[in-house]
Amino acid sequence: MVKIIKTEFGTIKHTGFKEAGLNVEIIMPKKKYRCLLKHNVGIIYILEGTLICNKKKLKKGDLIKFKPKEKIEICNKSNRPCKYLTIDIPRATKKDIVWLD
Repeated sequence: MVKIIKTEFGTIKHTGFKEAGLNVEIIMPKKKYRCLLKHNVGIIYILEGTLICNKKKLKKGDLIKFKPKEKIEICNKSNRPCKYLTIDIPRATKKDIVWLD
């Protein structure tokens, strides 16, 4: 099942499996967000564009991994949308994600 979720910073195409969550996300230009996964390992793989993730510039083909409870800050400082794949293991639910200000 694929679910499209519109957010204030972009769009998420969510495909959930029992073992892992797979999301194709688009963050719009000049948008940012901060969160952490309580119990899950997170992986981000850049498909198109560039973004800043925890102060590290990522471009197409780059991958970054997060441990449970590690803060994640994503910012698109460019003038173009950035598309990236996120993987959460095990699959994160709404109660597993903490949105930070």
